[in-house]
Amino acid sequence: MRARPRSSVRRRRATWLLIGLTIAVGGGDAYGQPADTLSTDARLFYAVYRLDDPLLGDYLRSANATAYPVFFAGPAAAWAGAALLRDDGGYEDAYRLSLAWGFASAAAVGLKHLFRRPRPYAVLPDVTVRGGRPTDPFSFPSGHTTLAFAMAASWSFSHPKWYVVAPAAAWAASVAVSRMWLGVHYPGDVLAGALLGTGTAVLVHLVGPSITPGFLKREDRRAPGRIALRLRF
Repeated sequence: MRARPRSSVRRRRATWLLIGLTIAVGGGDAYGQPADTLSTDARLFYAVYRLDDPLLGDYLRSANATAYPVFFAGPAAAWAGAALLRDDGGYEDAYRLSLAWGFASAAAVGLKHLFRRPRPYAVLPDVTVRGGRPTDPFSFPSGHTTLAFAMAASWSFSHPKWYVVAPAAAWAASVAVSRMWLGVHYPGDVLAGALLGTGTAVLVHLVGPSITPGFLKREDRRAPGRIALRLRF
């Protein structure tokens, strides 16, 4: 009996993981449901959504407001910085950041249209959006969280220093929490987004050296195929 390729097994496991998350977190989100029949995901959503500390609210609004500027300016800044500040022709970090950005975006959009989970404000009672409503009606997974974690993880793998990893992780986590507090995502959405974004970055950095064009590589690059996140102080 022929063994299944490892890549096929991994893809199948990832698919079942996402399906399991959807079943686990989406079971109690019917319109007008009483509080005692809400799913765990909806209960956790309310716990975050109902936080009313003014300082926390200002912080989460600010974190969410940084998302789009970082999403669109981040890759461009990475390319520009590499071109202006380096003499060795090393663009691997910018290239991998761009790949992680592109693959994570495509995966999030595809899964949204596959699962078509309504957003909390469209389903749960007493939930209104804090700010403008998203342009798409689907909740799972969180696109903001997916991109935030993909970019934070990718840049952290390329630059494993504590002053890169810690702010990147804190920013990505803040964006994720803000999406729940704003009323546009469930905890399960942001958890799936964090896993999807981080997983995409890991995959890109594993295969990146083998698909990076030669003219983008540093002359003294390290051996490909390894990911090591060793913090430097």
